[in-house]
Amino acid sequence: MTPNVSVRTYRPRQQASLREERQANPRFNACLSGETRKYIAVVVAVALVAGLAITQFFYGQMMDMRARAEQLRGQNASIYNENVRLLAFRAQLASKTHVVAIAGTKLNLFEPDKGQVRRM
Repeated sequence: MTPNVSVRTYRPRQQASLREERQANPRFNACLSGETRKYIAVVVAVALVAGLAITQFFYGQMMDMRARAEQLRGQNASIYNENVRLLAFRAQLASKTHVVAIAGTKLNLFEPDKGQVRRM
């Protein structure tokens, strides 16, 4: 036989009322005067405002650092492109055809022809 979903276990009324009374009484019962409550409210409000101000300050610092990082990334990319261009230019200057052309114009040095070189 399957019980219905709405079936509950029997609990006497006395036990239930004792549990409710225990839950109703807090363990820490602080009696604070009106001035103390106002002071605590002011301190909590000031702490909240100070916390928000500090959070906004650090957020601004993070945004400034992010902007600076983006700027440095752009500079790094331009330096990298310039380095690649200079390396290509150096490779062109160090090529054999360029060296032979410069030696021929400035120093009048030319590669020997086949008939000029004799091997022994």
